[in-house]
Amino acid sequence: MGVCFVPALDSYPNKAAKTLLLKKPLREISGISFHSPGQLAAINDEEGKLFILSTTNGKFNTLSFGKKGDYEDITRSPEGYYVLKSNGNLHLLDGRTGQEKMVYRLRFGKFTEFESLCFDAEKNRLLLICKTCEKDEPAVYAWAFNLDTHSLEETPVFRIDWKEIRRLGKDDTLEFFPSAAEFHPLTGKLFILSATDKLLLQCSREGVPEKITGLNPDLFQQPEGLCFTPNGDLFISNEGRQSKASLLFFPYQAPASAGTR
Repeated sequence: MGVCFVPALDSYPNKAAKTLLLKKPLREISGISFHSPGQLAAINDEEGKLFILSTTNGKFNTLSFGKKGDYEDITRSPEGYYVLKSNGNLHLLDGRTGQEKMVYRLRFGKFTEFESLCFDAEKNRLLLICKTCEKDEPAVYAWAFNLDTHSLEETPVFRIDWKEIRRLGKDDTLEFFPSAAEFHPLTGKLFILSATDKLLLQCSREGVPEKITGLNPDLFQQPEGLCFTPNGDLFISNEGRQSKASLLFFPYQAPASAGTR
């Protein structure tokens, strides 16, 4: 099967420490987020259900929060879980019961579609990163939803051109359609996943691209979910195509100390 990341991902092993195959209700798993030690919160992209998933054995409890819909990502905030629909709407869920508390209906362009949502703790906001942004435009935009005012900022907070991704990857054919995103809890770096092209982009907190890593397609058939635990451990989830969905675990390996002087 080979290694997972090319080039290697800083501070992580190049083979998963654990891979869990997930049962049928999670075959369309589209987003994951840290819930508690040993548990993740997950959604699928067809049903209004919150899954509390064990990272030990893959078993889960199910909490219903809404009607069927195209739910694409989930992130944890101090208010509870926010779930992102492909049209940009945000559903706020109670963190304990999964009950829907509020729906924020946001307006975006006709061709804008979303799959990536993450919480920016430093600025108390959510970032919504478009999968397709403007018609035929080779770029990625991120919008900010302010959690103090519960309003969307009028203009994108950053833009990433594909040409910059191609420069980092040294490949002029690369395309990038974000499917998940998360800030690293220890370094503050922003990681953006692209399922279509099996790529993981590392950016500064401000959205400046720094490094591109390829994912082994034998191990990442359709990587749609990404999250970190508070100590930096990494989880990536794959939707199931012809096989079962899966969850891969990569423990964080702190960089070696520079030593004493």
